[in-house]
Amino acid sequence: MSESKARLLLRIPTPLKAGLTALAEREHRSLNKQIEFLLDRSLREDEKVHEAEDSGRPKSERLKRK
Repeated sequence: MSESKARLLLRIPTPLKAGLTALAEREHRSLNKQIEFLLDRSLREDEKVHEAEDSGRPKSERLKRK
């Protein structure tokens, strides 16, 4: 089954779009797929950081954060 997708109108500065477009071309991705890839990677890295931070906290403090 295919993954559900949502539309998102995003306004970004022209130089940022140009940089993302160049990166997408180097990575052989569409601009849309490149942005999706970067956002997904950023979220996964953020989750890892928070998991590492939480692992050193008592369980009662971890539950408060969520």
